[in-house]
Amino acid sequence: MSVERDAAVAGFEAAFGAGRFFDAHEILEQYWVAYRGPDRDFYRGLIQAAVALHHARSGNSTGATSVAARARANLTPYAPMHAGVDVTAVLNRLSRETA
Repeated sequence: MSVERDAAVAGFEAAFGAGRFFDAHEILEQYWVAYRGPDRDFYRGLIQAAVALHHARSGNSTGATSVAARARANLTPYAPMHAGVDVTAVLNRLSRETA
């Protein structure tokens, strides 16, 4: 794991856990844009999860549902844990807050 990855994921998790979904998306997207490794869909899924929850909180249920479906598709193969991230917890939060 690289320092950049560790910092990006830690920043994402802190913002996501605090309900700052737009910030979580922005933090991880900066890392993901340059990332070309095998976990690209995993990081994409985390970013999509944050975007879906941001849409849900903003009252955009159509956007939340659509992006949440893509996030689930990208994250489910990595459950329950991947790269130190509790993927199951992210998926459960998506189910609770975008249903």
